[in-house]
Amino acid sequence: MPFVALSTKQNTLSIKQLLIICYGNAVAFFDFLIYLFMADIISTTFFPSSEDPLLAKLQAISLFSAGYLTRPLGALLIGRYADVSGRKPALLISLLCIAITTLITASLPTYAQAGVWAPILFFIARLFQGMAFGAYTPLGWVYIAEHVPRSNLATYLSCVTASFMLGELGSNLLFEALTSTHTQQQLIESGWRIPFVWGAMLSFVALLLWNVLDETPIFTCQQVTKKYLPKMSEIDLSLKRGNAIFLALLMTFIISSLIMVVALLLPDLILMKFSVDESMLNFSHSLSLLFLIIGCIFFGLIADKSSTGKALMIGSFALIVQTLAFYYHLENSAGSFILLMYAILAFCTGIVSLGAVILVQLFPTELRVTAVSLTYNCTYAIVGTALPLGLGYATNIISFSPALYITFVGLISFIIGLYIFRLPKFKDLDASLKL
Repeated sequence: MPFVALSTKQNTLSIKQLLIICYGNAVAFFDFLIYLFMADIISTTFFPSSEDPLLAKLQAISLFSAGYLTRPLGALLIGRYADVSGRKPALLISLLCIAITTLITASLPTYAQAGVWAPILFFIARLFQGMAFGAYTPLGWVYIAEHVPRSNLATYLSCVTASFMLGELGSNLLFEALTSTHTQQQLIESGWRIPFVWGAMLSFVALLLWNVLDETPIFTCQQVTKKYLPKMSEIDLSLKRGNAIFLALLMTFIISSLIMVVALLLPDLILMKFSVDESMLNFSHSLSLLFLIIGCIFFGLIADKSSTGKALMIGSFALIVQTLAFYYHLENSAGSFILLMYAILAFCTGIVSLGAVILVQLFPTELRVTAVSLTYNCTYAIVGTALPLGLGYATNIISFSPALYITFVGLISFIIGLYIFRLPKFKDLDASLKL
């Protein structure tokens, strides 16, 4: 399966433009993930008090998962709009919707104020936010990919992927600041609104900055050279590229699994079975997000210096070894070196940045955003809703379940790296205009 590879033209994306894009990505991820860190507080605020801790946890998970359910619908609608009308307007619409839904969330009444309408309204706002966020990640990748030459593709895309992790780190740090300066009761009464207000304001700043950016040169060229726009029926036929779709699904499975486990779920999974100092674990988690950012950029640089396949194989092997070492350390050292071990594990998880390098090259320009967004978000919706419950249940039975799962994902990643390494050299992305 040959790739639709990226442009060899002179880079038309300045560092200023890259920073604006990365800022917007970080803010979007901040808005989407701030709920994760506030889940218990928001569950208490929007649901009636419950004596059953399991029910409270399920309520929190249900609200968090709601954002994943509508991501495929947003991917289809906004992704299709991006392929017809342009990457820039689609990004602006997506970010505007994220900003508005975040601001609406900050203004919602609590259960004490509105009764059963409170969780209903929060659930609806979360659904629309998930829809808006659905195409945002693939759009950011495609926007960068259609600006830069093939020789720098992985480096630039790794910066974009790293910016999402920066948004998560910001969410985590803000939550830590709130919990250290507010009591639990203060957070339940009104303090929970603070991060959503911040997120909305930062999003509107990102919208203003986006106005200085231009449409991608490849999409602009396509608009000039194409005499017609493909109909949905024609796109459906084009999407029957079995190898491309299968590889896109696998890469999204890898990206979503590693981010969900290492960057989001691992602290809670560790506390379920191991006696680790919670404050040290929380600090280790924050530090790991910083090392994940560094790892993303590192593997992007390695991919541009050698090849994407080779970098993916090396990173996957390192991830498997470090995952097993990390859990062996938890079992036998009671987390004595968790600061170092978690940081190294997150650094190896930086191979997720290579997923974007592969995804943007699987489909031609006229359906690139639609195809990447749909495959990415459909897989993410399944993983995002099923993995927290499934892995939590498995960890209750076998403490090493997260390590076994990451090892399984790492093996798949290694095989894909080998497959890509054996593929022919990439062609010019502009060749996709002739497909």
